[in-house]
Amino acid sequence: MSDGQIRRNAEVRTTVAKSMKLSEEDMAEVMSSGEARWVNRINWAVFDSMKAGLLVREARGQYRISDEGRRRTSAGAPITFQTLLEYDSYREYQKKSKPPKAPSTASFSAMDASATPVAESNPSEVLEQSASQLNQVVIDEIYRNLLELTPDAFERLIPFVVKALGYGTDREDNLRPTQRSGDKGIDGIVWQDALGFDRVYLQAKRYSEGNNVGSPEVQAFSGALGQFRATKGIFITTSTFTSGARAVARDTAHYTLILIDGQRLASLMFDYGVGVQVDRTVVVKKLDQDFFDGF
Repeated sequence: MSDGQIRRNAEVRTTVAKSMKLSEEDMAEVMSSGEARWVNRINWAVFDSMKAGLLVREARGQYRISDEGRRRTSAGAPITFQTLLEYDSYREYQKKSKPPKAPSTASFSAMDASATPVAESNPSEVLEQSASQLNQVVIDEIYRNLLELTPDAFERLIPFVVKALGYGTDREDNLRPTQRSGDKGIDGIVWQDALGFDRVYLQAKRYSEGNNVGSPEVQAFSGALGQFRATKGIFITTSTFTSGARAVARDTAHYTLILIDGQRLASLMFDYGVGVQVDRTVVVKKLDQDFFDGF
């Protein structure tokens, strides 16, 4: 902006992206809201610079550099968050926009203090990071509850998780567990079509942490899939898999064998709404600049 030209946000974004040589990978990264991260950061950089008095808003969505902004850029030093805090106008803005202190709860206290959003994060990223931290607390709680299930309860749970992932139909006998005798290591079957031509075979092992599933268990499940002439199998455990077990699954040639450990299972249950409920809904709105630019 140091050339004194008046620019719209879109032009600023394009110029910065070109100057910083942002890659396609950089520009493809999106936030949880769906907005491109680089767009969000540049928009906030413009807004914060205006609040500090380094940019002047000439019209809706149009900015030019101020005299103080020229002085700063001519000095050659980078303009950082700490630079903005040197200005009374920006400190006052920060003071007014600072969110109220959250009450202490079990979920918040479970967060690691080191995960506190850094000052340089813009409000959108702070919100995203806070939501991510809260989500991780819930995922950890899901995992803890999985470890507390009995082996039988864990086996009964797994077909419903697989159904939530999009496998299965509304057949009356869908999600059925197999009988203990003669199941050949198969703990459940999920039908993928109404007539039962295609099905997913399940194996569930509720093991304690550290008691990892090894290659013999996966090999046995693989053998059972072969006997049933299956094409799809899912082995799920509350612990994790050894490298040998993962190699067995990777090397299967005639069917697909997926391994899901406890942490991934907890994340999948969170993502697909199994064993969780919505606590609250927060609506976050942003300015529709195109709307105002149309007048």
